[in-house]
Formats: sequence, structure tokens, C-alpha cells
Amino acid sequence: MNPPLKPLIPHHLEYIIADGDFLIVEFSPGIEAILQESLTVGSDLRRFLPELVGSEAVAHQVLQGETSHFTIKEIAHYGHNNPNHLVYIDLNLERLDQQYLMLFIDDVTETALLRQSLVQRVNETELLLNALKRSEDYNRKIITSMEDALLTTNLSGNIKTVNPATLELFGYSESELKNQPLALLFPDGLPAILEPQHWPESAIHQDIEVNCQTKQGEILTIAFSCAMIQSQGSNLPVVIYIGRNITARKRAEQEINAALAQEKELNDLKSRFIAMTSHEFKNPLSSILMSVELLEELSLTWHPEKRLRHLQRIRQCTTQMNNLLEDILIIGKADTGKLEFHPQPLNLKQFCQDLVEELQFLASESHEIVLEYGVLTHQYHLDEKLLRHTFVNLLSNAVKYSPKHPRVEFRVGEVEQTLVFEVQDYGIGVPEEDQPRLFESFHRSRNVQEISGTGLGLSIVKRAVELQGGMIEFVTALNVGTTFTVRLPVGG
Repeated sequence: MNPPLKPLIPHHLEYIIADGDFLIVEFSPGIEAILQESLTVGSDLRRFLPELVGSEAVAHQVLQGETSHFTIKEIAHYGHNNPNHLVYIDLNLERLDQQYLMLFIDDVTETALLRQSLVQRVNETELLLNALKRSEDYNRKIITSMEDALLTTNLSGNIKTVNPATLELFGYSESELKNQPLALLFPDGLPAILEPQHWPESAIHQDIEVNCQTKQGEILTIAFSCAMIQSQGSNLPVVIYIGRNITARKRAEQEINAALAQEKELNDLKSRFIAMTSHEFKNPLSSILMSVELLEELSLTWHPEKRLRHLQRIRQCTTQMNNLLEDILIIGKADTGKLEFHPQPLNLKQFCQDLVEELQFLASESHEIVLEYGVLTHQYHLDEKLLRHTFVNLLSNAVKYSPKHPRVEFRVGEVEQTLVFEVQDYGIGVPEEDQPRLFESFHRSRNVQEISGTGLGLSIVKRAVELQGGMIEFVTALNVGTTFTVRLPVGG
């Protein structure tokens, strides 16, 4: 594809060239400094400029030549990587050719901030400080023309005057607000910080952020500036409140913070995954390498039993790595919705018996796995593969995390059309601070010490149980033990 031909661009303008799907093709060097973003060719422009979301139809018209351009003036942009970075920009979208759009970006922060400062100064200082010098009619004109909400109250908190912006913002008529308590506008009553008796004398309070409620019940975040002044023709002071609706800004901040938290969580997950796989693969690979080297050099002089021990070690380490890869694949399937539920007729007693015998063999003489049956019918419709993922992990964990207590109990029964499975150990237990994250991938409790593990087992268990329409819960106490209870609906 031929690169687009750029027109002559004024030096003070920065630009981004994108295709009809808003994918970045080229951008000017200074654009990243303005947006505080690290742009990449091929990325979606809307990721860095969410203000363009919703303008796709207009962009298509510009690209087709149906509209000459699309302009957004003086929009507030918060940096994706730095939410504290605020810049005001003008955006102008024009057609470059049949395939590409050119977005011109002009940094107008200084002009915007100056305009805001002047408006704020007019709204607050001139109104508050010059009120005594102006006629009532002049004050009324200023108040009426303000875009911010303005209310005045007496010291008792009853509303005396409101401007049109207040009525539009809160959805009330003037008669519905006048002589009513200011607390009417707050879902939980007037906040103490807005009560005049809590203010120092002659103080002007700015940007007090509180939640207000409209007549329709909508909750808005309002930044109030307020003060007490002496009213004309009266010895009683008047309390003035000027409120600016910052709901959209707060919502944008919350979305940015949520995105940052999610990104941090993904980075932490990636770090845990790399650390886990490095550790869990390193030890068995080292053992395999050592056994292979010894077999190559000394096997001809060894007794057959010694050679067999090293071959068994290689098999055991290979199986360990294969199980780890299988666990990772299961998590991947679950995350992408490819882990499926396929119930088939299953002899549950025989399944549990075979599973316990298999795990008992692996546990050798260090632990005893005791299987106890409650009321059970001969056959159930269950997914054998998901059941195996569930109870291999639960029983293996019970053995692994109770090194000093050899007994593990596995109880199976049916109660009110629900299969109930309990795996109980008498081991180290789970610390209280780790319990909320017990089923997260790669999370391991802080008291596991040198006990090896990947932190994947319980995550697999929870996903397998929920896929079968069941639920899992646990009770635990440090150095007393842990009981996991799995409940599955009885299949047809």
C-alpha cells in the first residue's frame, strides 16, 4: 500500500494520519508530548483519543467527501498513561485522500485555562466581592447569565434565590426550590462541610466536591465554591453557593483509574506467571539433565536398578512438566470459553475409588486417603474429565499441604438432588488475608514456605466446578486444616 501524500502543514500543528478504521498510519513527532501517550503505528487511534469514540459515522462521511471536515473545539483530554496530565486540544478531522484521514491537533491549554480562570473569577470573585457595589438588577443579570448553578440561602439553610442554571441542572422549577431547605438537593442531607457554622469567618471555600440529587433521582458530582456575604438592605448575612457539574470528569477519572488498575493487575499476573514457570520448569529440567549426563557417562558400570531409578526420575520430571503445561492449557481454555461441559453416564463410586487408588499410589506411605460414601445411586450424568481436574487438584493439595498429618478424608454423597463432595485435611490451613484470593491464578498463600506448587490448581477447580453448574466453598484454620466442599446438581 502506497504511503499517503501529506500536504504542507503549519509548524505549530501536530497531526495523526489514520485509515477509515481509525488505525494509525503516521503521526508527527510532537503529538506524543501533547497527549502524554506512546503511540504506535497500527494501533486504534480511539485508544489514545477516546473523545473520538462515537464519531465513526462522521469520519466515514469525511472520508467519502460527503462532509468537508469535522471539528471539536477545546476538549479536555486526560493522558491514558498519566491521568493527572490534563491538556485542552482542538481536533480537526479532514480527508487526506480516498483511503486516509488526517487529524490535526492543536494544544490550546493555555487559552482554555485562561478562559476558565477568567470565567471563574467573574463567577466567584466579582460576584462575591463586588455584590455590595452593584445594584440588585445588575447582580440579577450576572447571575442569570452564569453557566454554573448559583443558590443563596439564609443562615438557616433555606433557599432564597436560584439562577436558571440551577433549575436546569437539578430539574426543579423556581417555586419548587425557593424557601425549601438546601438539604433537598442532597441524597443524605446537607453535608456538614457546606454548613456555614463550620466555616471560619470571612472564608471563601472552593472546589468542595459533594454528591447531589436531581428531582428525577440522578446523582451528580458537584464542585461547590461558597461564602457568606452581607446582603444589601439587611444586617443578616447571605450564604452563596456556586456549583459546577463535574460528573463527567469524575466518571472519566474513575474509568481511567479502573483501566490503570486492570493494566497493573495484568502486569502482576504476567510477572507471577513468568516467575512460576521459570521456577517450576527449572528444577525438573535440571534433574533430567543431570540424570541423562550420568546415564551417558556411567550407565554401563551401574547396576540395572540404579539405571532404572534415574530413568524413573526422568519420567517423573517429564510428567511434572507435562502436568504443568496441561494446567496452563486448561486455564487458557477457560479464559477463552473453550473449556466445555460434556456430561455422560458415569459410575460415580467406581470413579472415586479408582481416583483414590491412583492418588494413594502417588502419595505412597506418607498419607492415607480415606474414601467415605453417603447415599449414592449407581450412575449419574457427569463430565468425567472436569471431575478429574477438580478432585485430583483438591486431593493432591490436601496431601501436599498437610505434611505432618497423614490422614486425608474424601466424602461423597447425595443430598436433596445435589451431589456433595468434601475433601478434608489436617494441614497448615490458609491465612485469613489470603482467603479472598485463594482461587486466583498463580496466587499462593504466604505460609506454603518451601512446598512446591504453581498456584493454578484451585483456579482450575473453581472453573471446572462452575462450568458444571456447581459451587465450591471452604472452611479453614491455621495449623488445624482445611475442608473444601463441592456441590454439583444431579444430572439427568
